[in-house]
Order: sequence, then structure tokens, then C-alpha cells
Amino acid sequence: MTRKKTGRRVSGDPRKSGGDIAGWGGPHDANAVIIDTTDAVLLDHATVTLMGSPGNPQPYLAMLLEGRINKTPDRARNLYLMNEDGAAALVSELLALAHRIGPEFGARLTERVQHLIDTNAFTGEKQEKP
Repeated sequence: MTRKKTGRRVSGDPRKSGGDIAGWGGPHDANAVIIDTTDAVLLDHATVTLMGSPGNPQPYLAMLLEGRINKTPDRARNLYLMNEDGAAALVSELLALAHRIGPEFGARLTERVQHLIDTNAFTGEKQEKP
């Protein structure tokens, strides 16, 4: 892997993923930020697993996200580690964004999540309906 003289390791030799969201707008403001899709990753695969270590009772989630780098044939693969707070933040932000897109989109996503719960995709056990 080639390193720049900055002392920082560049992820994904020789490719570098990127992209950015900038501006003064908040998550509920329409058209209030600029999205730079330069080297953004077009997500097409996700792998998740539970990670633990001997002597550490707190488990961590590992999420490997992969995809093609925008406007290039190159691919990026990045592993993210998180605890339950990180996972909850990710899930809640995605659900909130889905509902801001519109009630139909939010309803479809919520129905999809409920279907996964009902078909034991999360726990491996069939959920009882009240």
C-alpha cells in the first residue's frame, strides 16, 4: 500500500472513498445542504456480525459496507464497528429519513421491518401475535 508523506493511512489502496454533506441546514430542512458525491460509495452489499473479545463483556457490532465508487469502476470496502448506541443511531436516523421522504415511503419501510420481525429474521424464533 502506498502512503502519502502526511503520516495518515489512506483507506482502500489505491482507491479512496469520499463524498460529503455540507451546509448550514439541519436534517429537516429541504435543499439546505450541498451533497458532494465525488467518490461516494454506491452501496450494494452489507455484511454484519457480532464481535467480542475474551475478558470484555460488552459485544460490538461489525458492519462491512461495500459498493462501487461513484463514476469509477473501483470498489470500496469499509468495516464499521459500533456498540448498541451506534446501531440505534443508525437505525433511527434511517427510519426518520424514510418518514420525511413521505408517508408512503415510511409506511413501506416500516412494513418491511415488521415483516422481518414477523418472519423471525431477527431472532430465529417465530414471534407471537397478540
